[in-house]
Amino acid sequence: MKNILYCVLCLSLFAACKQDRPASVRDVPQTAVDVPLDEVPGISSSFIDSVIFVKLQEPQRTFRNINKLKVYNDTIYILDERLSVMMSFDKHGKFITYYGERGRSESEYVRVNSFDVDPRNVYLYDDSGEKMLMFTHDGRFVKKVKTPFWGEDFVALDGGSFLFSLKPGDSGVRLCMTDSLFNITRVIEKFDSRDQDNYSGYSLFQKIGDSIYYTDDMSDTTHVFTSRGELTHSYVYDFGNDAPPLEARYDADRLPEDKYVYMATCPLIYGSKLIMLLCNRKIRTVMYYDMYKRTGGNKDIDRDLSLTDIIIPKCMYNGCVVGYLEDYCLDRFADKGTLPQDVVKHLEDGYRVIVFYRLRH
Repeated sequence: MKNILYCVLCLSLFAACKQDRPASVRDVPQTAVDVPLDEVPGISSSFIDSVIFVKLQEPQRTFRNINKLKVYNDTIYILDERLSVMMSFDKHGKFITYYGERGRSESEYVRVNSFDVDPRNVYLYDDSGEKMLMFTHDGRFVKKVKTPFWGEDFVALDGGSFLFSLKPGDSGVRLCMTDSLFNITRVIEKFDSRDQDNYSGYSLFQKIGDSIYYTDDMSDTTHVFTSRGELTHSYVYDFGNDAPPLEARYDADRLPEDKYVYMATCPLIYGSKLIMLLCNRKIRTVMYYDMYKRTGGNKDIDRDLSLTDIIIPKCMYNGCVVGYLEDYCLDRFADKGTLPQDVVKHLEDGYRVIVFYRLRH
């Protein structure tokens, strides 16, 4: 009798441990997406309802590139990775403030490669110094915390924790969850020993509504997390025979760009709508896809643009895909006269315009 009770107890403990164990990437439900690769004329007009332009009133110490862009509570946050300049603008494009500056002091950084925003702080990650800098929304320095790893990209979670994508290191950890002091509390994915991780340069995370989307370099999968870091779902994209072979995914130096198709940033998913920037056999295209209707197509972003064509989708905000325009974009429009005259003038004067493309319901 004692042996039977012992076995029952062990089975109960095993079941409880299995139930409490965090979901791995292999445990969650998956949605398969057959990616359409052909160009479809006018495809964006069937996805985009309206377009709103915000002309940035750039300060004298401005930026060169918009590498990462996020919108939070009607405030536009922009990071120029090359210059390590981080700044914010209000919803009308008026400059608000800078966040820190380059240097070696407690409140300065060497090179900012990622940032995020939550109700408490603006977070800047310095991958050169392996540290997180925190600022108030109006730009005042709060504190610096060293991280026990080399971070690549991150997103702030509810409750003060973080999801982090790491660069290769001794631990082999690729994706993990940390506490508020950046101690790793859960390992979600590890690196394959063959992976050179030499393709990165875009945002690996996207916050959209109550969900967080993560897509690693050269991957064909987007993982979905809750705002508290629970893994709930995955989207798996089928690029058919145009998908890069594993050796090319592991080492971008072996990737012939004119032969394969792969994602060039983390896709934007809003309801059934999927917006994805592709390196499409050496042509840059934005894919518009309705996962419910299973219809969509691509648009080359370097020629014959119309008003509703998205150029380099950066993030989602309130049902809008957010992108931007620079002066060189004007030459890509089939007729730049379709743009408002004040927007054209602003671009011709060398300034940037943030564009909100509202998706149709």
